[in-house]
Amino acid sequence: MRLTTNLKIVIGVSCNMDSEKYELQQSLLKKGSYLGYRHVFSFLGFLGFLNVYAMRVNLSVAIVAMVNSTNNPGITNTTNNTDETCPAPDVPANSTINHNGGGTFDWDETTQSLVLGCFFYGYVLTQIPGGRAAEKFGGKWIFGIGILITSVFTILMPIAAKTDFRLLVAVRIIEGLGEGVTFPVMNAMLAHWSPPLERSKLSTFIYAGSMMGTVVSLPITGLICDYWGWEAAFYAFGSVGVIWFIFWTIFV
Repeated sequence: MRLTTNLKIVIGVSCNMDSEKYELQQSLLKKGSYLGYRHVFSFLGFLGFLNVYAMRVNLSVAIVAMVNSTNNPGITNTTNNTDETCPAPDVPANSTINHNGGGTFDWDETTQSLVLGCFFYGYVLTQIPGGRAAEKFGGKWIFGIGILITSVFTILMPIAAKTDFRLLVAVRIIEGLGEGVTFPVMNAMLAHWSPPLERSKLSTFIYAGSMMGTVVSLPITGLICDYWGWEAAFYAFGSVGVIWFIFWTIFV
């Protein structure tokens, strides 16, 4: 009698474990609705990465219009003219004629490299703290405020550049601090928001925004600098980032 009772208990526990395992497997396989909150989150995440990469790389194009390459001692255009032909006009190959007040800074190659590279001094500092904070407190506000900081200081870049070179370097470093949290925070958010069978699809879509931002920003920045001046490139992308932050806070 006791043996039969023990056998029933063992069988019951085994059935219980099998049932729980089956339910767990089914919950992992469940994909959810075709259009849900996770898709809104993914779309806004895609736009967020698009914008931060646009703000990161637009300086690479705008700096051509910012630097006065004609007076730059680091750029020369000397030609040994030994025959009797007329020499070509003395215009550097990498200069542009800007009718909107560009070319105001006499920066040599070292100075330009510092302006472009100082962003990453801040970028590397917030990677690990950003990821740990997202795991502990959630990623919505960390991700959103990080991009907001980058957007606001992108808008302030023309003022900083015209005020003092050191102020410009500080602004670029602060932009890097804000943008450094984006990848680790998004990884933490994807772990909670995406079903296991959709995780690769949603993460691929979100992170594609970084590549799309680079592709979109480079030609658009050139056009903006040509028609409205280099300052407008920073005002435009920074303003888009602020608008994105409003939608992020409402819908995510």
